[in-house]
Amino acid sequence: MTSPTLLIRDLDIAKQVLVKDFEAFSDRATYFSKEGLGENLFHADAETWKFLRHQFSSAFTTTKIKAMYGGLAVCGDNLVDYIEDISMKKPEQDVYKLVFKYSIGTIMSAAFGFNIDTFNNDMRLFEIVDEKFNNTYYNEMDMLIPGFLQKFNLSLFPEETISFCHQIIETGMKQQSSTKSEGKSMMDIILNLNKESEIYDVNQKFVNDKELPTDSSKALKAAQAWVLFTAGYANITLSVTYVMYELARNPDVQEKLREEITTVLDKHNGKLSYEALKEMKYLNMVFDEILRMYPLTNGLIRNVSRDIKLEGANVNINQGTVVAVSPYAIHHDERYYPDPEKFYPERFSPENVRDRHSCAFLPFGVGRRSCLGLQLGKIQFGVCVAKVLFKFRLETSKNTVTTIKFNPNRVLLTPAQDIYVNFVPT
Repeated sequence: MTSPTLLIRDLDIAKQVLVKDFEAFSDRATYFSKEGLGENLFHADAETWKFLRHQFSSAFTTTKIKAMYGGLAVCGDNLVDYIEDISMKKPEQDVYKLVFKYSIGTIMSAAFGFNIDTFNNDMRLFEIVDEKFNNTYYNEMDMLIPGFLQKFNLSLFPEETISFCHQIIETGMKQQSSTKSEGKSMMDIILNLNKESEIYDVNQKFVNDKELPTDSSKALKAAQAWVLFTAGYANITLSVTYVMYELARNPDVQEKLREEITTVLDKHNGKLSYEALKEMKYLNMVFDEILRMYPLTNGLIRNVSRDIKLEGANVNINQGTVVAVSPYAIHHDERYYPDPEKFYPERFSPENVRDRHSCAFLPFGVGRRSCLGLQLGKIQFGVCVAKVLFKFRLETSKNTVTTIKFNPNRVLLTPAQDIYVNFVPT
């Protein structure tokens, strides 16, 4: 009953869609109200996306991420202190709830410059936004009737989420008027979108005779607040939840990772600096493997902008066709990953990665419309995992599930059950 979609699992065809013929597949397949956060960096049409991508690229350089690191480390220390306190009374904890506090603190600091004590303050507002991060009735209607949202100027997001994002912008505007920014932070970029005039076309060529495809409305700015906030908290909360679950169930992997963390920290006088974190190669392999097993996005969806032939398949597809590349299907295909249900970080050793097809690993997409926040996400993940494992051993508890089931109503790949593990001081 939904609109026809071409599902792609062949890696060469996936590369054609995501990389080689990107200009024909640069549009996402979902369009909705601009006032309802529809002009965000993730969902925006090609013209708006290329403008926004150009603006935000400067916020994710190594220099900028290193400048954010201090705030992330503080959140990691606060998480460890919090676990130390509550685990004394009850070692068994709901991992998602713990990591949620950490990830909210990190993204509010890194993206918006807000220092929030998420472990001692009321989190209900953030919890409401998280609860609303579901596939909605309007989303289902847009699949049944393509263009439904755009035609009736409707949004994918509930009013609570839209209001929350506008509050972020209003608070940022007040801070900007009272303080002088030292650099081009993410919040600075959002608030100054209307002051930029350079634009690049879909092939990254500079164009100076086009009008900007966006306006400077609060809705545009709130939309960028939504995508930065959501990507920064939801992806980290879920990926760390999954990795703590798998580490508890695979003590051999956990011990190998802990040995690396301890060895590196000993070299750095016990301090988890940015440089120390970058030395943890096995931690990076664990990060990749957990996102292979649990890729958070349910599909890389594209809308074809012109008639085109898919090479190697002898298939012609028409303009307007929806094409989907499934990371989960690819990541669990035994042709690319033998015994795919096994948690085995060595799949991502340098020698194994070297021989793998570039589209066999797609948790952040690939090509020009891939996720800008990959490196920041790795740091958020690494700080959390390294600090926790340095202080605690993770063990399964009586309530640890043997098999994770997924919630079909969530936008990202989310467990349907609570994920419990024991935190045991080392």
